[in-house]
Amino acid sequence: MSAAEPASAPVAPSAAQIQHWIGQLNAERFVDREVATASLVSAGGSAVGPVLAALAESNLEVVTRAIYILQELALNGDAGVSDAAHAALEQAAELPLTPASRRARATLARLDLVRQERAIQELRQLGADIGDRQADLTFGLVEGYAVQLGAGWQGTLQDLSRLRWLRDAGAVVLDGPQVTDEWLSYVAAMHGLTMLTVKRASVSHEGLQHLTTLKELSVLNLMYVPLGDRAIETLRRLQGVGKFRIYGGRLTDAGVAKLREDLPNSDIDFRRGAFLGVGCQDAAEGCTIYTVRPSSAAEKAGLLMHDVIIEYEGRQVADYKTLTALIAANVAGDTVIVKIVRDGRTLSKRVTLGEWE
Repeated sequence: MSAAEPASAPVAPSAAQIQHWIGQLNAERFVDREVATASLVSAGGSAVGPVLAALAESNLEVVTRAIYILQELALNGDAGVSDAAHAALEQAAELPLTPASRRARATLARLDLVRQERAIQELRQLGADIGDRQADLTFGLVEGYAVQLGAGWQGTLQDLSRLRWLRDAGAVVLDGPQVTDEWLSYVAAMHGLTMLTVKRASVSHEGLQHLTTLKELSVLNLMYVPLGDRAIETLRRLQGVGKFRIYGGRLTDAGVAKLREDLPNSDIDFRRGAFLGVGCQDAAEGCTIYTVRPSSAAEKAGLLMHDVIIEYEGRQVADYKTLTALIAANVAGDTVIVKIVRDGRTLSKRVTLGEWE
């Protein structure tokens, strides 16, 4: 073959070849059994059905090798082959109590762990930030690890299919304009997910429909996503979500009121998106700052711990709840005047509000 001539594609094994290899799973010579096993693994999806049928045999050697073949095919990089082999193992596990069903159940349990670890390693190599056990996010602790896909993500859409194997993931954060409706279709396969945060994404109300399959989802954060009132119809279908945080975006006050009416048992925290960056404790007058977030609007404006905030844009601040409500009416980039008391002196600070991180 000349250097310019392309290599020919491998020829798929015929049905007769596959049946021959299955017959060899119980061959007298060990080497023949090994060759047949390896050949069936290499055959890919075309071997799944015949190998599943072979599990009907009572021969322990055939059963053991058939389960092994399905296990290896379930770990195949081709999603179609992997899904078919996994489904075959599930079918085998449902058989009456036999050596095949027992081995299939044990193999499925191992597969979940193996596929999860493989997926974690591969996603990390592609730029995903994956925590260890308990996720500590901006909005609190989540059982299970967090998966964050942001600017460092270098994978393709197909690479996102690995998300479905992350059975112990408690939270997913999708951040950036590269995040589209199609991304949400892959997240929708994470059936145990409890918290989802979508930030600065190119997501539409149609894309949100994918989330209706997430029955365990209890917290949904939509941050600076350009969603208008057309999203209300989909959001109202997320009956299991107990906490919505919708910061920024294009929802109207009327739309939010309608959502609250449709989901009376959900806590819907709607804000225009501005972020000051302080933690406060209620005082006799106003609220006392006990923490200032680094690099926040508050720090840049010179607000300090122990400052007492008494006014915001000319309106009296009775407590921290009042301050939060006043900030919620602003969008990121707005400049406001905050009046504080520091060491007995009243000062005015000009603050350009930032975004939530």
